[in-house]
Amino acid sequence: MKKYVVSAALTSAAFFYPSVGHADPDDDTPAGVTLYGLIDIGVASQHTSGQGTRNGMITGGQTDSLWGMRGKEDLSGGWRASFQLETGFNAANGLVEDDANRLFNYNAWVGLGHDAVGELRLGRQATIANQFFGDLEQAGWKDMGLGATFKASDTFQFDNTVNYLSPSFGGLKFGMGYSFNADDGSASGFRTANNNRAYSLGLRYEQGPLLAVATWDQMRLGATDAGGARPRALQLGVSYDFDVVKIAVAWTRQQDGFVGLDGADPDGLGVDIGPAAFVQGGRVDAWFLGATVPMGPGSLVAQWSPAKPSWSWDDGRHARTAQLATLGYIYPLSKRTSLYSFVGYARNYTLDNQFDPDNSHTTRVAVGITHQF
Repeated sequence: MKKYVVSAALTSAAFFYPSVGHADPDDDTPAGVTLYGLIDIGVASQHTSGQGTRNGMITGGQTDSLWGMRGKEDLSGGWRASFQLETGFNAANGLVEDDANRLFNYNAWVGLGHDAVGELRLGRQATIANQFFGDLEQAGWKDMGLGATFKASDTFQFDNTVNYLSPSFGGLKFGMGYSFNADDGSASGFRTANNNRAYSLGLRYEQGPLLAVATWDQMRLGATDAGGARPRALQLGVSYDFDVVKIAVAWTRQQDGFVGLDGADPDGLGVDIGPAAFVQGGRVDAWFLGATVPMGPGSLVAQWSPAKPSWSWDDGRHARTAQLATLGYIYPLSKRTSLYSFVGYARNYTLDNQFDPDNSHTTRVAVGITHQF
């Protein structure tokens, strides 16, 4: 997973209103508009079995490069209006990340909220599961983090989405979301049955060092060669910060394809939800274990995630269990700038097509810098 959520760690610059603080969606900053961003770039060496070694620049090693604006206006009776416009980009070449035709590919929504009743947001945005579960990840490490095997928590956004986020009830929050048409690139107007629709539900409990999350997602695909499959994913996870170490554990079951339209399409089904054997009745059970240990001025981060598929390939071979493991170190130079290095290993898994009938192995070593503004 490539983290894109701007958290309290980010010290943002105020645009028009200098008193505005960081760009957390749930913060209590005064009304105004905030300009914020991150730039992440480094160099990496990657070896994949059967493909040799490639060396070059890597962007988004620790977190996505992005910039955006968000704002809030206080209304009468305790109500507030809010918005967020955000774009991810490739810092190595300046191009918009993934969606070249979008002005704001990460977020473009407007919302109305109240402390007593929660907030309703409309537009392009992340799913509830994506927002709630992402904090269990210890580090993104460029496609080798939590979202590599927990695809419902990968970095993706849906078009035409309505999300409701509840207020906190003693640390407990819930959310629900629905997308009328998750990908406008294949839009069919208001012909609902032809659209890729999505549902997302989540519960989140946070109290001091404890965080517990449960989410559920399902898609109803439009007219594709996926055979009427309804990808769905259940995720459960918990983390606890013991000061000397922060531990996170999680489990997910993904069925009939990846719910985020963020997998590959190796068999030409017309939608990026994974291989045909997975989409047509397959299942993946994945586990995640992560640990962050303060060490010197920085932090040592370790993550391990096995993922067990339950299908066979066309030649009759059963798909093998994939494993991803990473070890990295983050060294802060200031509150806004940090250096990082990591090594990652993926077995029976490719960074492009996920589960691989050729049982490929990939090793990546990278160093880089992240700056927040």
